[in-house]
This record gives sequence, structure tokens and C-alpha cells, in this order.
Amino acid sequence: MRKKNKNFVSYILTLYNKKNYLTSVVKALAKEGGFHQREYIFIDDGSNDSSLFILNKLKKKLPGETKIISQRNMGASYSTNRAVKNAKGYWLRLLDADDTIVYKSTSDMLSLARKTKVDFVYGLIHKEKSDNEIKINRNYKIQSKNEGLEKFIKNCPGNSSCIFVSKSRYLSSGGCDNRFVSPDQVLFLRLFKSGRGVFLNRNVARMPKDLNKSLSSQVRRSRYESILALIRLCEESDDIEMKLKKKAFKRSLSRANTYNKFLNKKYFSYIFFLYLISKLYFPKNYIVWMYRSLEVFTEKSGKKPRDWFTGFDKKKKIYKKYVNLK
Repeated sequence: MRKKNKNFVSYILTLYNKKNYLTSVVKALAKEGGFHQREYIFIDDGSNDSSLFILNKLKKKLPGETKIISQRNMGASYSTNRAVKNAKGYWLRLLDADDTIVYKSTSDMLSLARKTKVDFVYGLIHKEKSDNEIKINRNYKIQSKNEGLEKFIKNCPGNSSCIFVSKSRYLSSGGCDNRFVSPDQVLFLRLFKSGRGVFLNRNVARMPKDLNKSLSSQVRRSRYESILALIRLCEESDDIEMKLKKKAFKRSLSRANTYNKFLNKKYFSYIFFLYLISKLYFPKNYIVWMYRSLEVFTEKSGKKPRDWFTGFDKKKKIYKKYVNLK
């Protein structure tokens, strides 16, 4: 990356059937403000509504070069990775195309990255305007690799629309995992696995008000992926401290036990006893236990349902290789 590009931000927006949101998303981008150079890369992931038509009409409103990439449905993770490869900017601002950007949030994150000399900044996201958005609270905290990993092992209190990161950091971390429908928790874990990050205590994006309706049927899949993200972290990371692997193990069993009661109405089962044991004991084959916890979300089999596979999975014929937990 050349020094002259350090004021250049590539906005990466993934969309699939987002016709109801694009007008507000583009309007917010056009009014965002800031003095940085920018480009916009929209990647349409096989939409079958009028998203692409609407986007082509709206793109002229944006204050920067706009590129639209169309592809068959491959999933948000694959789409983000593909768009990043096409990015010319030194920095990346990720945004899902139903989330609206908050005024001057990108310039605040850019300034903070320069001030702290940390090339990964993330903020908050809410449905409505929050107090810390109205007051423009710019309190921040530099988090170490371990602090960040511990935070996102416990929970994922944000999504990719909160992320501002250098392109080189994104690529060196491994980016999104193409096998996941949602890129969020895996991406945060990978970015923190690669080093420090900065938490900006400011609302940087807003979710649509009808978000719960769109996610109501995806609870099993999303919670399955939240545990699978922890499994991938442990499988791919020989260099992280054992205490973090223990936390990931305990969190997986705790989450599985909680949702076994919520989704399946099972209060006493082998998952409950595995959860109790996990509070006191860390087995050598802990990853096998973590895989077993996935059975809570897949109705006994533990095998990932075909409709949870991404377009990338199907292209690579990964859908034929169901996870064998027996």
C-alpha cells in the first residue's frame, strides 16, 4: 500500500434482495461527510428482486467511484472476500446493504486508527439513534489480542457493519470464512487473532427496524454458526493461549445448554451434563465435545442441514461432506 492511499477508503457493501433498504442506505452514504477519498463496491449476491435495478439508479448520488459486481448466490462471506480483492483503498469500511451508516463515523474511525496506530477499529450498532450517537461520544479503548478474543468468544456484540480495517490486515487475518452464512463472529475472531484492535464507543451504523422479523427463522442456524466459529478458532489457532481455548470450550457447552432449553425444551439431557462437567474439567478431545454441542441446533443428527450451506459450499461440493459427529 502506498502512503498516498492512506486517506482512501473502500466501502464494501454486500446485498441480497435488499430493495426495501437501498434508498436509505445510499442516502446515508451520500450524506456521511468526511474528507477522505472513497470508492463504493456493491456486490449483488444473486438477488432475484429489483435490488440491482434500484442500485443502478441510485449510484450516481454517491460521492465517489462506484463499482457494482453481480454474481450467483454464494453467500455474504464469499461476497465480502471477493469485493475486498477488488478494493483499491488502503482502508475498508464494511457495511451490510440493509444497515445505514452514521454521520462521520468513517472519518472518526480513520482518525482513531491514525491516532492509535492500530489498523483495526470497530464501533457499535443499534436500531435507533442512541445517546452515544447523539452526543458523539468518542471514548475508545485499545484492546490487546487476548482481550479482543475473550470478548468475542463470550459474545458477538456487533456485526461486520461496525468494522473499519486496513485491507492488508483483513487479508493477512484470512478475512471471512466462505463456509459461513454470517461473516460476523468469525471475522472479529480472525481480526483479533492477528493483533490488537480499537473499540470506539460510538454508534457507527444502524440496523433496520424490522430486523427481528428477518432473523426470527434463523435462530438455530445463527447459534449453530456461533459455536462453529469457536470450533474453527480452536482448530485453526495453535498460537492462542490455552486459557482462551478453555473459554471457547466452556462457552460452546454453555450456549448449547441454554438453547437446548429454549429451542428444544430439554432441561436435563446429556448436553446438560456435558455443560456441568465442562465447568470443572477440560478434556483433551474438547473439540469433539464442542462438535457434539451442535446437535442441539440440528435436531439430533448434528449434521448441517442442506439449506444452511452457502453457494460457495455447493460450488465446492462441500454439502456432500456432512459433519460426522459419531
